[in-house]
Amino acid sequence: MIVKSITTESFCENVWIVGDEVSRDAIIIDPGDEVNLIINKIEEFELIPIIILATHAHPDHIGAAAEIQKRYNIPFAIHAEEKSILDSFLPIAQLLGFGNIELPKISYYFVDGQILEENNFKIKVIHTPGHTPGSVCFLIGKYLFAGDTIFSGSVGRVDIPGGSWNELEKSFKKISELPEDTVLYTGHGQSTTLKEELSNNPFLKNLK
Repeated sequence: MIVKSITTESFCENVWIVGDEVSRDAIIIDPGDEVNLIINKIEEFELIPIIILATHAHPDHIGAAAEIQKRYNIPFAIHAEEKSILDSFLPIAQLLGFGNIELPKISYYFVDGQILEENNFKIKVIHTPGHTPGSVCFLIGKYLFAGDTIFSGSVGRVDIPGGSWNELEKSFKKISELPEDTVLYTGHGQSTTLKEELSNNPFLKNLK
């Protein structure tokens, strides 16, 4: 499996491109900005995008999704509980300085525990509310694409509309049940492992 990231200049958000080495099919996770860099990375590795997946609906995570969707004519999927965040997407995006921006067309909503079978990929959806009501993580093999649920040494904010510390704690418990060698590819900052976070992240170290 090919895993490549692009860190956006605007919000230091990690866009993830996951490719199949044989078919060259690719999943794009959280394309927040830097459309040209995303396209260049796709072309550099001769990948064929087949779907855009969003861990949540904040503009820094899906700000480039509409342009990518149009270019490759591919579906976009998100959790249904993000509808409230999507409703306020445009004013928040303008407040954050995104300028002229549009929402991608939602092809379908996924649910907790659903296995998305996209060509050679099997992607497990893990609903991890707390940062937003419909935040999710995507488990592909031993790799967890964690969005803004958990970071290296920290966790996602809850002091924003739709945030809930109680829900986030429940999500940490759910994540803690994964194998400790699970690699966490986060929405911001460096990658880490579940073992590292259970041992040293002050928000998770008492879960096990």
